Amino acid sequence: MLMVILWGIITVLGIAVTLRAGRLSLRYNAWTTRFRERNPHINPPPTPEMRALNTKIMTRLIRIAGAFLALLSSFMLWGSWLLLHGQH
Repeated sequence: MLMVILWGIITVLGIAVTLRAGRLSLRYNAWTTRFRERNPHINPPPTPEMRALNTKIMTRLIRIAGAFLALLSSFMLWGSWLLLHGQH
């Protein structure tokens, strides 16, 4: 029963990450831009064009990761449910 709850929570988390990928990407890119502005000796700050490209790339990567997490945990949830109810 605990596995069903765990995989259910992870499924919801994966869906939430997928749906909020745009906002997460903007926040991540704002954080990295601030870091790069404070430490230009490591990596120079991005141009506005590169910021837009970084946002697109990170949005896609976060959506892929969220979809993978949701899909994998859905299959595990389904398998746990079948094992719990004795259906093989």
